[in-house]
Amino acid sequence: MITRRSILIMLAGTMLSGRSRAQALVADDDTPVPLAFKVAPLTGGSDTEALALMATYGERDSETKFVIEIQAPDEKEGSGPISFSRGAFRHVPGSRPTRFFEQLAKALTANAPSLSNAKLETLQFGIAFLGAATARLPGGGFGGGKGDWYATKLFLAQDEAEVFFNFNLVSGEAEFSIKDEDYGNTVLSELSKVIW
Repeated sequence: MITRRSILIMLAGTMLSGRSRAQALVADDDTPVPLAFKVAPLTGGSDTEALALMATYGERDSETKFVIEIQAPDEKEGSGPISFSRGAFRHVPGSRPTRFFEQLAKALTANAPSLSNAKLETLQFGIAFLGAATARLPGGGFGGGKGDWYATKLFLAQDEAEVFFNFNLVSGEAEFSIKDEDYGNTVLSELSKVIW
């Protein structure tokens, strides 16, 4: 039987060891601060080939919640340190994302932030794992040897927008980080379809 733990082992097994191909091996003073939030694995789901994470940001009246589901990578795809898969964001009722989107707009340097009027229960995305689980460098970025951080890149809006999603299942930390300032507005609009 495949468990969520074995999915993580498969994720790590599909990637070469060594330095991560993450967005920045060394932090840059000009790079906006990523939007940090918490993640915790969900248990009891029927899909044994997916990792489901409950994401939370803020507290009480400003708490934002959403689910991130990630399918195990296709072992046939990719021959190097990068592997690809699919995933989905799922809506969680009762979320209050005003502050979340304000901070996400800053993290992604969205110059004309606008939330979508569409309201979805599920939003699909593509995902690229950018190397083996790695350590976070003291000044930010990844690639400090073996560790617990997975650096990934998400593809939204039919691959028209990209955002980095980095997560650590041991510490329960996660973040959205800018890929390119040209994507900020679209990423914000896409996520607002399911985080409402």
